[in-house]
Amino acid sequence: MGTSLSTDRRGTGDRRSRRLCIYYPERRRGFERRRPAGGLLLRARWTVLDRYRDDGLNIALVLAAIVLLSLADLLLTLRALELGASEANPVMARLIDIDPVLAALFKLSITAVVGFTIWFLRRYRQVLEVSLLIAGGLTLVLGYHLIGALILSA
Repeated sequence: MGTSLSTDRRGTGDRRSRRLCIYYPERRRGFERRRPAGGLLLRARWTVLDRYRDDGLNIALVLAAIVLLSLADLLLTLRALELGASEANPVMARLIDIDPVLAALFKLSITAVVGFTIWFLRRYRQVLEVSLLIAGGLTLVLGYHLIGALILSA
């Protein structure tokens, strides 16, 4: 009367289930994708990121700099608080009010988690960009502290 659902018109069965299918997983990573067309600055950015990615020592040095800058920020913040300044970060202000050691442990643990995350995800371009932005941001904060120290001492 009719054919079953698993056979086609020729009666040979469902061809899709017999076909050999090989799946190749995606092997490209963030850096191997096609680069957008751009000018001189965009090409320079990609060149810097390529060199940064390929040398694990550079990444480790940036992460060490992030830890040291964060520690310097903490020490300078505590010194500024002794001189009468106020903490702008509400979370750190509350932790410093409770106990400065607790604030230091919190800041260093957050910095360590961020550092390990960057290290384990270093094959992704955006993560490396974020690591450089964090290092630059902490450098600006350190400069802010130094300018503030010059103003307070004058």
